[in-house]
Amino acid sequence: MIAVLGSELDGAARSLVDAWEGAGAVLLSARDLCTRGWVFHATSDDDGAFVAGGVRRPAATLRGVVVRRPAVAAEELPWIAAEDRQYVATEINAFLVAWLSALPCPVLNRPSATSLCGPAWSQTYWKVAAARADVAWAEDPVGPDAVEEIVFCSGLHHGVASKRQRRAASRLSAVSGAELLGVQFAGDAVAAVTLQPRLAEQGVRDLVLARLAGELAA
Repeated sequence: MIAVLGSELDGAARSLVDAWEGAGAVLLSARDLCTRGWVFHATSDDDGAFVAGGVRRPAATLRGVVVRRPAVAAEELPWIAAEDRQYVATEINAFLVAWLSALPCPVLNRPSATSLCGPAWSQTYWKVAAARADVAWAEDPVGPDAVEEIVFCSGLHHGVASKRQRRAASRLSAVSGAELLGVQFAGDAVAAVTLQPRLAEQGVRDLVLARLAGELAA
């Protein structure tokens, strides 16, 4: 079973679940996170359980998780009393950081202290990280040399890329600890980085699913 942690209002997340139906993909929504049935022990996952699609499921059946949100927002919890929503959202996010970090299966991307889907870095910080990793950054990302986003996942990529572009994406993945990222280039220089790359193309979905299913090493 593959879990897509995302919003019920996120068409891209729902499309991903539909595309991976054959792999047993399910959407793990904010409502699921507030549904009775969760069991989590930080030191053991033998008797753990989670809720997705409104159904309680054994944690042992989970083969991988793709995280398509940086956080659960208070506005997504209309069934919670208004004065309690922010507190509940904060508790949900703290729980998810612990749960996602402890899962033995692949998680793309594992949470940081500031985001559920990896480091919440601004483009300015990505630029600093690129400099530290000896990766060129485009000062003027707009121009005829701009290319489409390259999706990088666990050492492999989707999209036409030069050797320098592949090396740059690999180094940014290593320095950030994020297995899945989208990198835009101007020539061989990085123009922008995202931890929420577009997963609409079949080739990208196949690459990511292979990692979640354990067919690709980290």
